Amino acid sequence: MNENKKQSGDWKMIIGGIALIIVLFMGVKLLFWGLEAAIPQNRLNSPPPVSASQSPPAGSGGEETAPSFCIHCGRALPESFQWGQFCPCCGEKMEGGK
Repeated sequence: MNENKKQSGDWKMIIGGIALIIVLFMGVKLLFWGLEAAIPQNRLNSPPPVSASQSPPAGSGGEETAPSFCIHCGRALPESFQWGQFCPCCGEKMEGGK
């Protein structure tokens, strides 16, 4: 009779463990849903707005100065960047300085 009682307790432990896993999984899902609602994803991944009519400024003496922002992705470029190089952020070639 003691063995029968032990089997009943084992099943309760297994079902309780499964229920605990389900409750924890749903809690994590609810937590991430709440975070997504509080912090919209499009605000985190969008690059800074760049005017489509933005063109490189004309330098003196017929030389073009290096751009400060990529014309493709809009991200800031290093000061040593020159026309004809590839953007370190998006990999597009920056043409238009010549």
